[in-house]
Amino acid sequence: MAEIYHDRLDVRTALTGGDVVGLFRRALGYLWPQRRLFAARVGLMVLIYGLGLPLPWFLKVLIDHGVMQQAIPPGGEGLLYPVFMHGFLDSATGMDPLTVTVYALAVLAVLFLFVGYSGNTLLEANLAEGADVATRSENKISAGSSAAHGLIGLLDLCLAIRLSQRITHHVRGVLFSRLSRQPLTSLNLQRSGDAMFRVMHDAPSIAGICHALTLSPLAMVVSVGANLWVLTAVYGGVAPELVWIGFSAVGLTLVATSPLARWARRVSQASRASGSATTDELEEGFRNVAAVQSLGGSERQREQFATASRESFRQSLLLVWVANAVEWIAENVHLVFATAGFWVIFTGIVRGDLTLGDTPVVLRMYSLLYETAMQFGRIWIDQQDNAAAARRVFFSMDHEVEPSAPSRPKAELRWSDLLMLRFDGVGFRYPDGRRALDAVSFEASTGQTLAIVGPSGAGKTTLAQMTPKFLHPTEGRITLNGVDLADLDTAALRRAVAYVFQEHQLLTDTVAANLRIANPEAAIADMESACRLAGALDFVHAMPDGFASRIGRGGGALSTGQKQRLSIARGLLRGAPILILDEPTAALDPETERALLVSLSASREDRLTIVIAHRLSTIERADRIVYLDQGRVVETGNHAELMSNPNGAYRRFVDLQAYGS
Repeated sequence: MAEIYHDRLDVRTALTGGDVVGLFRRALGYLWPQRRLFAARVGLMVLIYGLGLPLPWFLKVLIDHGVMQQAIPPGGEGLLYPVFMHGFLDSATGMDPLTVTVYALAVLAVLFLFVGYSGNTLLEANLAEGADVATRSENKISAGSSAAHGLIGLLDLCLAIRLSQRITHHVRGVLFSRLSRQPLTSLNLQRSGDAMFRVMHDAPSIAGICHALTLSPLAMVVSVGANLWVLTAVYGGVAPELVWIGFSAVGLTLVATSPLARWARRVSQASRASGSATTDELEEGFRNVAAVQSLGGSERQREQFATASRESFRQSLLLVWVANAVEWIAENVHLVFATAGFWVIFTGIVRGDLTLGDTPVVLRMYSLLYETAMQFGRIWIDQQDNAAAARRVFFSMDHEVEPSAPSRPKAELRWSDLLMLRFDGVGFRYPDGRRALDAVSFEASTGQTLAIVGPSGAGKTTLAQMTPKFLHPTEGRITLNGVDLADLDTAALRRAVAYVFQEHQLLTDTVAANLRIANPEAAIADMESACRLAGALDFVHAMPDGFASRIGRGGGALSTGQKQRLSIARGLLRGAPILILDEPTAALDPETERALLVSLSASREDRLTIVIAHRLSTIERADRIVYLDQGRVVETGNHAELMSNPNGAYRRFVDLQAYGS
């Protein structure tokens, strides 16, 4: 399954019953921050069922004392009514049938204004949806229902929606934070479409679990308890059989549908994984559309997307089959018990134990018991889809993330001091076993420009990404002023490092918005200064709206050189004491490159600049050069020192450039 659906990290998807219970317990923890909303919903739910109890009894009043014109004796003596109806009966004693009818209808109108026909109807917020997990998740985001209509039902529905939204917002925030803090080695393995699917479509399942395992059972207990009390108090031995019939249906439903639980989890997991794969293909296709079109791969890309889409539809269809199988079993189980229940009701009327007015009362109570039994019996099976989604959410939350602050930092750095960066026997292996660095040792300090040089695949970028802790050494250690980077707060370290990636990572926004990623408080004058140093100010001023100009998707409105200069300007605007540039001049013309290097040299006194470069014009200006080959430091020194060795690796590297030019 993992290979089919692109998963490289989340490959163990099977769940046991015990796993599901653990997931449910963890999901319920998200209720605690919303305990006030939850308590308000519980209070409203009790009020709704309390106000709903008299409703069928007023129908009995209308039939027995309005239509059938039976007189109401003082205090309702000899009539089958619960205690909460005695006040109404006392006030209606002696009224003629028409007056009783009007009086009962007026009270019913007031009750309907507040709760509608409470208990037997639902006020829902659901929108139209399909059978696939993605469209259904949209309803879970703002899921809400109330057992009442009317004013109280509307208030209850609004609280229900708010509760679902807050839980989902909380889960999404935590999940996004964890996903964005995963190490680069993990982020490079798992495709971004999968992450989007988990945040957008899997996260709402937590709110669904919280509702289904707390409010729904509590509502069932309140409803059943209230109706049991009324049945016992009013009808005694006449109608209690209805209760046992309803609860027998619960047990049989559980027994009949439980074997399908494992199948439901497996199919739901496959449906969600295939949906993620479809999102992956969509994201990948649009992100690389230029390369696909230029290489004539559009038809192949279309086929890949079509295959993923068909598989997603197939898994969604299987999920529908499972849901309908459960529905068919539950309906047929309850059909048998419903038949028995109606037999009890109508034989009681024929025998004279019940009046015609008792019919709507008993039918309503039995209907509530029947529906409650059916819902209760299906809670476990219905939550298997949410369990599959919750597993995906919690897997991503629990997956390895970058360490933040250590529990007790050994020391704190003053970033205003001169910094000494030291690599001491540093090695690195990727999770798949590939070695990128081996026993790398060197040092550099504030005011210097350090160039990391070597052939492709030598480990230059891996080495540079260790300074801001994008990657962590698997051997050796890296220190700043003698403090191990492992003992420094990651966020604080990254605030002190400006990293300009070789791949230009620009937002689909304005020039100013892209620059202010580095410094949110930057004024226009600050941005102009940084752009001037990076050689970007002229083209920014030439744009229609200057710094307010939009640059298209990923900077698509800019040339490659302009993107590079804007990225460098953003790094300079950060004002960090450590600046790392990955191939900063690769897309620049010689004149722009020369101007940039002069600017960097003139403003280097207060920072350590680390440059990964191939161009000789960039390298030869460095104070110190570290030449890497196959992950090892082969030579170090400045340009003149390294060129003095006629058989040195750096000298051969330079000669190849000169010969090639």
